[in-house]
Amino acid sequence: MNIIDKRRSLASSSSRSYRRRARSAIRNIAIHHSATTSGSAEAFARYHVNQLGWPGIGYHYVVDRDGSISLCHDLEVVSYHVGNSNSFAVGICMVGDFRTQSLPEAQRRSTLNLTRSLMDQLNIPVENVWGHIEFPGYSWKPCPSINMQNFRSWLREEGAELSPIPAPTTTYVAGARQRTLLTRGDQGDDIRALQERLDELGFNPGPIDGIFGPQTADAVMRFQRTASVAVDGIVGPETRRALRDFEHTGEQPEHGSPTDEPDEREEMYQSETRRMLRLLSPMMRGADVQEVQQKVGAATDGIFGPETESRVREFQRREGITVDGIVGPQTWRALDRMNGSSGIRYQRLLSVQTPFIRGEDVKRVQRALNVTVDGIYGPLTERAVRNFQRREGITIDGIVGPQTWRRLFNE
Repeated sequence: MNIIDKRRSLASSSSRSYRRRARSAIRNIAIHHSATTSGSAEAFARYHVNQLGWPGIGYHYVVDRDGSISLCHDLEVVSYHVGNSNSFAVGICMVGDFRTQSLPEAQRRSTLNLTRSLMDQLNIPVENVWGHIEFPGYSWKPCPSINMQNFRSWLREEGAELSPIPAPTTTYVAGARQRTLLTRGDQGDDIRALQERLDELGFNPGPIDGIFGPQTADAVMRFQRTASVAVDGIVGPETRRALRDFEHTGEQPEHGSPTDEPDEREEMYQSETRRMLRLLSPMMRGADVQEVQQKVGAATDGIFGPETESRVREFQRREGITVDGIVGPQTWRALDRMNGSSGIRYQRLLSVQTPFIRGEDVKRVQRALNVTVDGIYGPLTERAVRNFQRREGITIDGIVGPQTWRRLFNE
């Protein structure tokens, strides 16, 4: 790999600096595109510092279209690129706007090689390599505008080639009647109309050619995430209605901005001890998936598939929390607060004492607050309780009494 060290040459703030972290805190690699048809690490650094007021460039690496790689930060630097997930993610930005441009082979291979190297260095599994759009709070953002399932497949398959765009075939029928379901591989005027609508709404589907290929499927799924409907890449009645009624509101503000610096939500993400569950390929499996399935009413097979994601979305709608089908800290907390989620009921006041209070009731509180579950009521647990009380607008004393317990578990 051709990596150029630019850590000491890029524009940076004279009065502000990014925080740092231990390498062991890093558990995700974030893939971005610059959303510009050209650019460089130098240009992005100047924009981030001079226009946005950031301490420095937002990315750890920038991969140019010719495949050269700029090293912009130490891995320990917590830069701005994925909002409240910054503390545990490394950011790689590919120069280009992949809503309209293709991904050059040299750039693709360099990005894959860099990502594989970081996975090895940081012991990060391929399932934790996410596109910007896949991070909590970013389902609206068309970044990196490539199919991340394909990207993860490329990571698994050394030397894999780019998937070709399918050519028109004799199945294309001009003026064909509108079908009830539109799926990948379909062709016709109704596909062209779909592509034109997606393009009008800013979800660039690639060429307007009447062919439901990979780019159109990716655009459909990005739209479905934004519209909070089932994300399956199939245009059925629900997605049709959403496309018809969707109002384009323009580009939303970038969450990883100076106004999105660490707050109580970041502590929640940092302290989460359970993994984030989402629909990936291959699908995530495990006892934690079974736990979620039991609570949301999905088939309890331990596989996080489309049905489980759909049930999670329904649960999130009922709870009034972000509807993204992802079981992150906010959703874990809501699940933990469900009645009947544990046989442990309120027994006693919990507070920092000498010696520390221990027990299953402490563990239940720790799970609800997304802190390390060790059953010991120490300073970190007390701090999390204080933060919870502050958010709930109740007495801030760091003590779990009857009122705090009721708010935590809706009992």
